[in-house]
Amino acid sequence: MNDDKLNLASAETLQNLVYNELTKVGVREDIVKPVAEGLIWTSLRGIDSHGIRLLPHYVEAVKGGRLNPNPKMIFKRTANSTGILDADHTFGHAAGVEGMRHAIELARESGIGAVSVHNSSHCGALSFFGHAAAEADMIGMAFTHATARVKSPGSSRAFFGNNPLCLVAPMLNEDPFSFDIATSSITFNAVKAAAIANKSLPIGLVADVNGIETTDPKKAEQLLPIGDYKGFGLSMIVDILCAVLSGMPSGNNVSKMYGDPLNKKRELGQFYCAINIGAFRELKKFKFEIKELADRARNEPAINSQIRKVMVPGDPEKACLKKRLNSGIPIPPEINLSMNKQTNI
Repeated sequence: MNDDKLNLASAETLQNLVYNELTKVGVREDIVKPVAEGLIWTSLRGIDSHGIRLLPHYVEAVKGGRLNPNPKMIFKRTANSTGILDADHTFGHAAGVEGMRHAIELARESGIGAVSVHNSSHCGALSFFGHAAAEADMIGMAFTHATARVKSPGSSRAFFGNNPLCLVAPMLNEDPFSFDIATSSITFNAVKAAAIANKSLPIGLVADVNGIETTDPKKAEQLLPIGDYKGFGLSMIVDILCAVLSGMPSGNNVSKMYGDPLNKKRELGQFYCAINIGAFRELKKFKFEIKELADRARNEPAINSQIRKVMVPGDPEKACLKKRLNSGIPIPPEINLSMNKQTNI
């Protein structure tokens, strides 16, 4: 998204918008808070496909009955370092914050904490939850499955979602290392955004309903996996952690974010893990060494630093955060009708 060609709004303005719009449809305040924080956190870092543009969809999902605005989430500890969380079909952001909170508490006591979440929904960017662990001086890992969108190698159809996986770790004197990827080179939310903006896609990202590659986002029905069978295999691993382990639907039985009726629950599963670094080695040394490792990688010779610098995962998001905290967040077309005239700065 080119920030220079769009109207901009401050993070505070957009966060207030989320609070207002979700409160209007009866979402409980303690549920609104993580959703608002998650959407703005994501938009500030340039992960626009999972940012503020999703607000109208969430509002309609509450109205339709897909999302529970007044959930009774129940956590059950199942062993020294594990637990399960029933999210009661509420926002995935709220379920993720709760799941990672319990994982961190378990890790403080046992060295590692893992929480399986069921009856959840779309949770946005996984790095939002991983950063919570990093702020507690832990390594955070997060996984979620998704609508079957990834074309199976050798098949004309999709079977698994572009199931994201994430690892975040604290660094010395710098925001955390953050690796957050889907198993396709593009998310379907990004495809939707491209379709709305009438922009074509690069070759090698999507396929149509028949499994034939296309550059037209309006014809895109399937995403191509990264590394062919490797991305397909990673999708299956995430499905095992998030669907099979939690008892939620798996593979091509996972509900659709777009296309299914908005009164149909998503029934998604997620998996959150926190690793207490101090249980393995001295925290300061770990943070120093991961910083040193990142800097060594960044200092590798660039072919053309004017075109592309050598970066480690999370660097583009850190640069975008710095820029957007100063200049504001682009207002996507999806929410123009929801906003008042005071949004521009």
